[in-house]
Amino acid sequence: MKAVLDEALKRGAEATLISSESRRTEVSFDFNRLKNVEDTESFGLSLQVIKDGKLGMANSTRAGGEEELLEKALSVAEFGSAVSYEFPAPEPHANPRMFYREVTQFQLDDMISLGEELVEFIKTLDPAINGSAGVSRNVIRKTIANTRGLLASWEKTSFFVSAGFQFVEGQNLLQSWDWDASCSVRYDLGRMKAKIKEDFELGRKNVHVEPGVYDVLFTPMGFASIIHPILACLDGRAVMRGISPFKDRIGEEIFAPSFSLIEDGTLDDGLGSQLYDDQGVACRRTPLIDRGVLREYLVDLESARRLGRKPIGTGTASGSRPNNLLVIPGEKPWEDLLRGMKRGIVIDQTMGAWAGNPYTGTVTGNISLGFLVIDGEKVGRVKDCMFSLNVFSHLKSNLLALSRESKNTGQAILPYCLVGGVSIATRTS
Repeated sequence: MKAVLDEALKRGAEATLISSESRRTEVSFDFNRLKNVEDTESFGLSLQVIKDGKLGMANSTRAGGEEELLEKALSVAEFGSAVSYEFPAPEPHANPRMFYREVTQFQLDDMISLGEELVEFIKTLDPAINGSAGVSRNVIRKTIANTRGLLASWEKTSFFVSAGFQFVEGQNLLQSWDWDASCSVRYDLGRMKAKIKEDFELGRKNVHVEPGVYDVLFTPMGFASIIHPILACLDGRAVMRGISPFKDRIGEEIFAPSFSLIEDGTLDDGLGSQLYDDQGVACRRTPLIDRGVLREYLVDLESARRLGRKPIGTGTASGSRPNNLLVIPGEKPWEDLLRGMKRGIVIDQTMGAWAGNPYTGTVTGNISLGFLVIDGEKVGRVKDCMFSLNVFSHLKSNLLALSRESKNTGQAILPYCLVGGVSIATRTS
């Protein structure tokens, strides 16, 4: 790496070079039987250069191709975008725990046994059910170096267990899934089986729902489908361009005091944790929204410089990318939130949930798996229903509670979220 960085300096350019190696082992089951076993290795190089104030980038999957990569990046920089930043000098970094040897030592036969146990359980629910499962382990080694003297390497592991089903009964298509994801070998098959069993048994019982306004308990999976407007508006490039409604609102209360959103690239066992971002900035823990108050944006080096903010370790060559997002949980168990609902809806899975213009905060989508709640009990599945809410106004004025439990959804670590005043429409409304 040093040779290509030295050459970049000789040619009047700053440079950052990233290499990544990974090995992934995965077993998958479909239609209640083993479908595939894969063991794949990958390698990648990514080079960013700044010459005459312009950015050039190039990527390669060939080991030993650094010289060719430099030529490509310098060629791109001739016509590249103008940037106002320099690559950073080395700075101290945190040391989150993200490598677990137990993942590397987990045997393939044991992975297959886990998948078999899950699909065998799903088969007991009904002979006609299509059960699926997946187990994977991944080991990544990443190295970053730049012309300012930065050189750092780290290893990270991850382990995933997932299971789900699809079931067709007359005109009723029912499907559900669940998973556990961690940097270590951490999973709870009993919890996954219980959720799948409840979803199957309740999901076969369709109940009528009148259109109207309801209290809605979003599961972590359901919550993940409605927070994307917040992330879009926190993006430093959107703020920089003036299209985010969060522009010039640092220090302003924009959500309920019970809502806090953290970006944390230093989280122990965090799937997105790392020592440095892709621009060479040390990762850190940053409150984005602190008890409802906007504190920071998701920035890369360019948007940080243009907005007068400090980099927070979420940069890439093309913009910002969060590492681990966390909504700070509440104090009550989610079951207590459910039992406190007189008449409402639980939304677990959505389909087509989107904000046509995320900067308005409006999210509308189909409820692909949701349940009617009466007097604190889920009584059956709601079908052919849509929900609609405005994330900005609902999480400011209608946020009723957040659960004590959280789940890693991949995009973020989220609790259950109880929101009032959500509009529910039905096919006949």
